[in-house]
Amino acid sequence: MEVNEELSRELEEAIRRSNTVIYRRGQALLAEMGISNPQFNTLLALYEFGPLTMGDLGKHLFTACSTATDLADRLERDGLVERIRDSKDRRIVRMHLLSKGRKIVEVVMNERYRFLEEVLAEYAFEEHRLILASLKRLIDRVERTDKTHPVELEAVQNMRKKLILSPS
Repeated sequence: MEVNEELSRELEEAIRRSNTVIYRRGQALLAEMGISNPQFNTLLALYEFGPLTMGDLGKHLFTACSTATDLADRLERDGLVERIRDSKDRRIVRMHLLSKGRKIVEVVMNERYRFLEEVLAEYAFEEHRLILASLKRLIDRVERTDKTHPVELEAVQNMRKKLILSPS
């Protein structure tokens, strides 16, 4: 299938711009609630997947176990999560989402849904379905391509050097 370079550029810009607006709105809401984006992502992982070990939490957050532990420490201090030892194997400790943490996730997610409903209000229901189907296909393809063609660290470093050294 032929790829149109101009269309690819426009699509990349559209995705980036919409992501920027959604991210900025989310950051403002999280700031009002006094939590960071990484802290929210931790709460969201626990909300979606249930109690997790530090190792599993790190995998869901794409971070080192030590980073997940630091996030969990702050969230536990703030009364949003708690660590509970496994009753069958005391070596295993899982993070559990507390009601205060659950409430934060629900408030933030409901605001995100409300914003998207506002954005999509002028579209017909069938357009909603088409947008969703297209985005799901795009996500699937992006994830499959990313797994089969991972970015080489050296290539990324060379790109950064070119960007830094190239004249403006």
